[in-house]
Amino acid sequence: MKHYLLFSMTKHELRLLLRSKWLMNFMVLFIFLSVLLYFYGLHSVQSDPAEVTYGLESVGNNIDTNGVNPEWFGLKEIEQQSQTAADIQQTAYNRSIAMLINLSLWLVPIICLVLGSNSIIADKESGRFGLFKTYQIPYWRYMTSKFAALVLSMLVVLGVSYGLFGLIFSLIGQSFEATIFQIFLVVNLLLIIMFSAASLFVGAISKTRMQGLSLALFFWSMAVFVYEFIIFSIIDWIPYAFKLNSLFSLILLNPVESIRVWSISKLNAEYVFGPEYLIIDQWGNSGVLTASLILSIFLLVFMTIAASTKLLKRGV
Repeated sequence: MKHYLLFSMTKHELRLLLRSKWLMNFMVLFIFLSVLLYFYGLHSVQSDPAEVTYGLESVGNNIDTNGVNPEWFGLKEIEQQSQTAADIQQTAYNRSIAMLINLSLWLVPIICLVLGSNSIIADKESGRFGLFKTYQIPYWRYMTSKFAALVLSMLVVLGVSYGLFGLIFSLIGQSFEATIFQIFLVVNLLLIIMFSAASLFVGAISKTRMQGLSLALFFWSMAVFVYEFIIFSIIDWIPYAFKLNSLFSLILLNPVESIRVWSISKLNAEYVFGPEYLIIDQWGNSGVLTASLILSIFLLVFMTIAASTKLLKRGV
């Protein structure tokens, strides 16, 4: 009976979210962005293909060597191989997915924060939450139904938008590497789970829609933009022997940063961190990075939902 009640509450919340015009607009936005960024990637490959000259990638052939033959230093010019149409489309696809991953790290958090917080605030303003308090139902069931409904609704949006994007390419006979697309889907799933829980906290402490929107923007800007500057400020005060582990711990405290580092590792691009942080490659190969990411997100989600439920119960 208790499980059926939770299922009914989740079903009702999901129905309300799926009727939301905000959710429909986000679905159209994701479809538009996926198509736009693919054609942008295709144009960028055709206009600026990756060149390999003297063993250096993505540089032009206008390197100033001051008249010195680079072959004296063992740097032989690598001839640029002509790309086929399939290679160009594959590169464009990879570039578009990489841009969509970066875009998801910005868009998905704020969308979840706004939708989830408004769902709770709307119940407060309409009196539905006051009616709920008259029933002998634990508050955690209410919060769990909100969390599950938001996660499912966002998965529906991403499934329809990006699924339609993939369906179109499959119908026109295009086949692409599935690995990068799988990483892209996992990134979005982790972001949805984490910030759906964070939206409950925003909704629990907000009284009005305007206050909820302000707090959602505050948490979003802190997680996406400000936090990395805080890390850089703190890490300078930490002794060098503890710097790497401290940096790794600080990254795990912010899901946006931890998911970004994890996705870069899975895309085999750890070199962007520099030679001092090549240990991230070892963590990625050994599974430490993935295990730490999952554990940190699980703990953050659990603590956030628990704190949100307690604050809502106290009527903060």
